[in-house]
Amino acid sequence: MHAVRIPEQAARPDSPMKELSGVWFYIKHFKIHSIFLRNFLIIVCLIIMPVCGISAAVYYFYNNVMKEEISAVHLIGLSRLRDMIDMTVREIDDFALQIAADKTAEELLKEPEPDKSDYNKNLQLQTLRQKLTPVNKISGQFINSIYLYAETSGYIMSSNLNLWQLDWFIDNKWLKDYNIRKADTKYWVTSREAKQYIGENAPRHFISLFYMAPLETKDKQGVVVVNIDTERLGKFINNVSDNVLEDIYMIDKDGIVLYNRDSSLLNRPISEIGSLKDVLEENEGKPVQKNMNGKTESVTYLSSQYNDWRFISVLPLRLYQEKNSYLRTYLFVIFAAGLAVALLLAWLIATKVFQPIRKIISIVENPDKWTHVELEKKEPHLNEIRQVAAAITRSHGMRLEMEQELRKRLALLKQAQNVALQSQISPHFLYNTLETINWNAIRLTGGENKVSEMISSLSRLLRLSLETPTTLIPIKTELEHVQHYIDILAIRYKNSFSVVWETDEAIMSYQIPKITLQPLVENAVYHGLKPRQGKGTIRISGSMRDGEILFEVSDDGVGIDPEHTEQINLELQHDYSEPGDHIGIKNVNQRIKLTFGEPFGIVIVSHINDGTSVRLTLPAVV
Repeated sequence: MHAVRIPEQAARPDSPMKELSGVWFYIKHFKIHSIFLRNFLIIVCLIIMPVCGISAAVYYFYNNVMKEEISAVHLIGLSRLRDMIDMTVREIDDFALQIAADKTAEELLKEPEPDKSDYNKNLQLQTLRQKLTPVNKISGQFINSIYLYAETSGYIMSSNLNLWQLDWFIDNKWLKDYNIRKADTKYWVTSREAKQYIGENAPRHFISLFYMAPLETKDKQGVVVVNIDTERLGKFINNVSDNVLEDIYMIDKDGIVLYNRDSSLLNRPISEIGSLKDVLEENEGKPVQKNMNGKTESVTYLSSQYNDWRFISVLPLRLYQEKNSYLRTYLFVIFAAGLAVALLLAWLIATKVFQPIRKIISIVENPDKWTHVELEKKEPHLNEIRQVAAAITRSHGMRLEMEQELRKRLALLKQAQNVALQSQISPHFLYNTLETINWNAIRLTGGENKVSEMISSLSRLLRLSLETPTTLIPIKTELEHVQHYIDILAIRYKNSFSVVWETDEAIMSYQIPKITLQPLVENAVYHGLKPRQGKGTIRISGSMRDGEILFEVSDDGVGIDPEHTEQINLELQHDYSEPGDHIGIKNVNQRIKLTFGEPFGIVIVSHINDGTSVRLTLPAVV
């Protein structure tokens, strides 16, 4: 027993300072195993950790509630914006289609050139221009202008600039896009920028909606263009969403940005905006948190219920993160204060426990001095120290007794080793003796005979059983062992039984515990065939199935009654090895389970007067 020697000043403290120095010695020497640190860990685990755990659970619950509320508010705001935009675009579509179906507009589109000198014609054109101006419409508050372009004459009617030849019309860059698309589609949307008046310093940003006209004819001869001012649209969006926090993207079916307050993003594919390139791969209507430009933001999108537009909303979570940071700081303060309290309590407990421990250490270091009389003298009252000291002295006495018992057992072990060494000589002596008897039998009879054949088979049988260096042998070797055993039985019982082999050549190289099948054959002969009258048959089959080796040794003998069969299988299942009938089968079953595990072993199937089948399952081990 190794004990720690305590310095004199720590072993016998005469003052509080020395007492503390003794405790500190144990802390430094035993580290994590010291009383102080153990008590500290106990206090932390029983008090501090539960408090921190509850606080963390509250934080987790609050965090989830906040996320759900933010997601709900985020989704509700975007849904409201989508519905307003859908309603507005529906109004624009209705208004544009009314113009495309107007008879005066149809006449203008078909005329080679409008006759401005005709008074009635001028009245019609003025009436048409008034129709181009939406009245009492929600969409009218952010529509900049409406164009009616007649491709036949090359004139364009504007809601704010009257009738002009397109070549003189400042905003005519959209014509190129019109010429490309007019043959394939009747409606399209594009985001563009253009100047409308001479002297404008900066171009305006439009979302332009194009409707081919006239509506009721197959051959289209012009287009209605509705220009939505994105600045006005932004103000409209701000009335629905919180523009200070929320960033709104409107994109078309191809993922092209139609609207965003950052004009540099217009007409760009959403896939080229790094932080939003995979947003459309998320579940629609389910806000997700993303780290965008070093900031955590909630991102969600909704598809329009009217057309093929989609609305993306990006909501910074700055306020939410500030509250989270405050809660994390609060949790850290609680944890730090708890650790300080735990340290103080652990130190107080350690100083109180240290004195009894010092006495216990002195008992452990020299238990021979602590006799029963000495113990009662130093600890007159029955307390924990006295009980511990008594247990230590009893343990010391038991240890001495165990040392004596160990010496006796070591002597017996040496004897067993000598016997084992002697037994190694016995197989060679036995083989040599059998060979001598075999040669003498051949010499006396003048040649090989039944006696010499039995001796030869027995010699090979013993050699396979005793000289194999490992417990696992190839199945081919095991079958040879069984064949030698059957040769001996055939001579002994004068061919009173026959053996049918049905073994698959594919399993011959796999491993099997040695002397596994011979006890099963012996059991079939002695318990199955011997009690019956007449010649019997033993069938030995082996095959591979589902990665396992299956052997079956069956006979057509007297069989076993169901109750006895069930009892044997129960004993085999629970690995019993009690003496009795079928001891060889039980021995084989126990060795298989010890070698390969519980799933493998033997099962017996038998019926009275119908024979017995012993089924053996092994893993396929090469």
